[in-house]
Formats: sequence, C-alpha cells, structure tokens
Amino acid sequence: MTETNNNNDGIIAEEISKVANNKPRINRILSMFLDHCIMCLLIVPLGFLIFGLGALMKDNLNNGIGIVLVFIPFFIYLNKDFFNAKSPAKRILGFQVIDRKTNNPANELQCFVRNLTICIAWPLEVIVGLINPERRIGDFLANTKVITSEKEKFKSIWTDLKNTKLKMNFIGILIIGGIYFYGLSLLLPGMNY
Repeated sequence: MTETNNNNDGIIAEEISKVANNKPRINRILSMFLDHCIMCLLIVPLGFLIFGLGALMKDNLNNGIGIVLVFIPFFIYLNKDFFNAKSPAKRILGFQVIDRKTNNPANELQCFVRNLTICIAWPLEVIVGLINPERRIGDFLANTKVITSEKEKFKSIWTDLKNTKLKMNFIGILIIGGIYFYGLSLLLPGMNY
C-alpha cells in the first residue's frame, strides 16, 4: 500500500496524486494553457488596435466589414496550429497534431476544424484533455490526435511561414471561418457594427 492510503487522505487526494504523476496529461494541459496565453499575448493587442481603428472609422464602416474586423483576432487564434500542425506551445513542449488515418501531420483545414470547438466549449475541452491527452473534442471532429514530437524553438514558426505555399485548404478555411463567425455574430447580442 502507498503512503497516501495509509494516511487516510481519501480518494480525492489519491486521484489528484495519480493525475499529478501522469506526465502526459499534465504536459498536454500545460500545452493548452500555454497556447492560450501565447495566443492572447499576440491577439489582444491586435484586438485593441482593431477596436480602436473601428471606433475612429465607425461612420465609414459598414456592418460586414466591422464584423470581419472584430473576428480577425479569433480567426488567428483558431489557426494557431496552422504551420506544420504545431502551435507555439506544441513546438516548445514537443507535441504535434496528426491525421489519425495517415499518421502524417494534420493539414491546415483539419487543424482549423479541431480548434472550432474552443470558442464554445473551452472548459469542456480541458476536461476531455485531462481524460484523454491524445484527443479532445475538436480532434474527434477533425479525425486528428496529438502526439509527442521533437521540441522546437519558437522561431521555427518563421521558417514554416517562409515555406508555406497557397493551397486549396486555405480557401476552405476562409469559407468555413466566414460561416462560423457569421453564425457566432448572429448568436451574440449587440454585434451592431
């Protein structure tokens, strides 16, 4: 018997101990949290800039352009895994999104689709990530999973950006993103831009 059981700390302490000692789960949640922090550091200033410009140009913007401008930072957030199926935190911590059928890096469209659930179910995604570190809800939609891979430096994103070529997936991402954000704008009250 372990010392935890002898001390009668209870089942909650025992379960917390199991989770804390299960490194893949903790690392996966840490990756999700770090991604969230990094993306917020990138998109919050952009959001303030867009809102500021929108306020200055309010009389010159129509509703459609205003909605597009408001959702640009969210669109960037949803495409965080865009380059080589690795978000900034996945590069640093050594994870990659792969296609479950081919075991190759997931394509850009799959990475976008897997992140669509973040806006509406982020807390649930964290719980599912604790239970299953390889797949969260978005991975079931995109038929992807997260595996461990080589750790990379943050600046490797620039190398991937330079090597990116225009693909048909980009058009699909723009169309799906437009429909998704238009639907969200209809659900959110007070979106009168």
